[in-house]
Amino acid sequence: MKNKQVAIVLAGTFPHISLIEQLKERGYYTILVDYFKNPPAKPYADEHIQESTLDKDMVLRISKERNASLVICTYMEHANVTACYVAEKLNLPHPYSYETSLNVSNKLLMKDIMIKNDIPTSKFRVISNVEECDAIDLTYPLIVKPSDSNGSKGVRKADSLVELKQFAEKAFEFSRNHKVIVEEYKIGKEIGIDCYISNGKATVLITKERRKIPVSINQNEQIFGCIWPISIDNPDYTLYEKIAEKIAKAFGLDNTPLMIQAIENDNEINIIEFGARFGGGESFRIIKLSTGFDTTSAAIDSYLGNNVAVKLQNPKFYYAETFIYSKGGTFKEIVGFEDLLKDNTIEYIDSFKNSGDIINSELTGNNRVGVFTVKAKDRPSLMKKINRVIDCINVVDVNGKFIMNKEIYQNNK
Repeated sequence: MKNKQVAIVLAGTFPHISLIEQLKERGYYTILVDYFKNPPAKPYADEHIQESTLDKDMVLRISKERNASLVICTYMEHANVTACYVAEKLNLPHPYSYETSLNVSNKLLMKDIMIKNDIPTSKFRVISNVEECDAIDLTYPLIVKPSDSNGSKGVRKADSLVELKQFAEKAFEFSRNHKVIVEEYKIGKEIGIDCYISNGKATVLITKERRKIPVSINQNEQIFGCIWPISIDNPDYTLYEKIAEKIAKAFGLDNTPLMIQAIENDNEINIIEFGARFGGGESFRIIKLSTGFDTTSAAIDSYLGNNVAVKLQNPKFYYAETFIYSKGGTFKEIVGFEDLLKDNTIEYIDSFKNSGDIINSELTGNNRVGVFTVKAKDRPSLMKKINRVIDCINVVDVNGKFIMNKEIYQNNK
C-alpha cells in the first residue's frame, strides 16, 4: 500500500471484478465495501470492509480514515449515489454532482424531469398509500414500481384495481421513501440502449433486446437475459442518439455513460427509465466482445474527468446472455456444461453463488445463481444454442437434487 493512492470500490458484484483489476493496473490500492461476507469481487480487492454501500455516512467515514483518492461504483445504481455523495463531501473526482445522482436514480425525480423536458415516457401518478389507488385516472394495464428501489424489485403489471392495490402494497415494502409510481403500460419490444455522452453528443455503443420471464410464471417484471445487438445489419441509431442527447441536456450529463431502458413500437420509443452508468450483468463483457469498447476503463475515466475516445468496431455476431435461475434450496453447484464449453456452444459460464448459499423460494433476483453466454451469426442459430444449453445444464442443491427453474425459459423462441 505504501505510496499508492487508495480507491474505495462500492459493491462487490461480478462486474466490479473488472473494475478492481483495472484500478490496480492504474496503481491504486483497492478497498472493497460490501455488506455481504463473501461478495464475488472480494478475492480481487486488497481489502474488504463489510459495511453497507447505502450507508453514506459510514462510507464517508471509511474514506476519510483511509485517505481515499477515489470512491467509485460503475455498475450499481444506488451505490453510485453514495459514491457521488462522498466524493462531493471530500472534494474527490466524480462524474456528476450528488444532486444529479439522485435525479438519475430516484424514479420519481427522473419521471418529473422527463415530463418537464418532453422526453417520451408513460403517464404516471405517485401514491403514498394503497388507498390512493382508488383515485388513479390512468388506463389499464398499469405498471407498479417503488420510486427508489434497485432493478426490478417490486415492479409488477396490474390489470385491475384489485391487482393494483395488491401490487402497490408489495411495492411499498421495497420503497425506502414510501412512495410508489403507477404508470401506464406500453406495448412493444423492450430494449436497452447503451450510449456514451461526450461534449453533449451521444454515441450508441450497442442495443439489446430484453427477454422477460412470462407473467404467467412470475408477476414481477423481470428478465432472464438479453440479445445483443438488436440487429447487426446496418442499424440506424439516429432516433436513439437524439433522445439520449435530450436526456443528457435535461439532466446535465456529459462525459458519462448513459444506459436507457425503453419500449419500441413502430419506430416510436417510450422511455421506461435510464441510468447515468453502464448496465450491470454482462454489459461490461458483451459490449467489449461486440464492439471492442472497454466500459470499465471508460467508467473510470468518466470519474476522473478524462476524455473518453469512443471507437467502435461493427458487431459481427449476435450474443445472448441467459441468467440461470434456481428454485428454492441450498445451492451447491451448476452442472452439465463441460461438453458445451468444449464444443464452443457456450462462450463462458459463471456462478454467482457459493456452495451453501440459501436460495429463496420466491422468484426474485436472488434466484439468479449464474449466467451463460452464447454467440452466433444469426438469431435462429443463437436461439438453438440457448435452448440446447438450457436442456443440458442444471443446478444442484447440497442434497443432490436438481433445482434449476427451467420453466421460465418457455418463451425463448
